[in-house]
Amino acid sequence: METQNLTLRIPKALLQKAKTTAAERSTSITNLVIEGLTRATSSDQAYQQAWQRQRDLMQSASPRRKLGEAMPSRDGAHER
Repeated sequence: METQNLTLRIPKALLQKAKTTAAERSTSITNLVIEGLTRATSSDQAYQQAWQRQRDLMQSASPRRKLGEAMPSRDGAHER
């Protein structure tokens, strides 16, 4: 994996907590940042995948209506 250096500005108190956490986990602050960014970006991707699955389920459950198509009016839905 190719890497690139990055300069961050974070509050001193957060940096101290990060140093402590990294030491407790026997890792580096770099690895903590990578872990956090990986989690943040993968959760967004997981959400998008879950949303697409839900859209597909809704579409297959209602074949008479297309997704995004307006719902019939109350009176129209109950016409006899």
